[in-house]
Amino acid sequence: MGRIVVALLVLLLGSTVAACGGKTAANAAGPTNTASSPATTTAGSSTIPLSPSDAPACALLVARVQRLTTALGTASELIAHSVNKQQLSQRIAIEKVQLRRSARLMAGGPIPAPLQGADRRLVLGLGAFADDFARAEKPALHGNFAAAVKAMGDRPVISVILGATKTIESACAGA
Repeated sequence: MGRIVVALLVLLLGSTVAACGGKTAANAAGPTNTASSPATTTAGSSTIPLSPSDAPACALLVARVQRLTTALGTASELIAHSVNKQQLSQRIAIEKVQLRRSARLMAGGPIPAPLQGADRRLVLGLGAFADDFARAEKPALHGNFAAAVKAMGDRPVISVILGATKTIESACAGA
C-alpha cells in the first residue's frame, strides 16, 4: 500500500506538470517553504513494537491511510484533466481543502500509542502540503504554471508524508 501512496504523490506532481505543459527539469527547483515543513525524521518500522491489542487500532489507521490514498488519486486525476488556468486553479483549491480534510481524518480515531508520532508527522505533512497548494492557486489562475508546480512540489513535505505512511503501513503489517 505504501507504493500506492508513493505512486499517487508522484502522479499528482507529475500530472500537475503535464496538465500545465511545464518542463519537469525546470520545475524541479526544490522546496518552497521548508521553514514551516515538519521534521523528516521517521522511526524505522522494525523498531516499533506493537502488541496484539494494537491490531484493531492498526486496522482502522490503515483504513484511513487507504482513504487518503483514494483522495490523493482523485485529486491527481482532476488536476491532470484541467482544461484551462481557471479550472486548474479551482482544482488546486479543491485539493487544498481535501488535504486539510485528510489531515483531520488521519488525526481522528484510535491510533496505537507507538504510532502516534508517525501519525502526527503525517498530519503535519498533509497540512504543510495543503499550504503548498494554497500558494499554488494564484499562480495557476494567472497562468504561471511553473510557479504553481514549484509551490506544489515541496519535496521535504512529500518525504514526510511518504515516510510517515510507510512507517504506519510497515508497523501495522505485522499487527
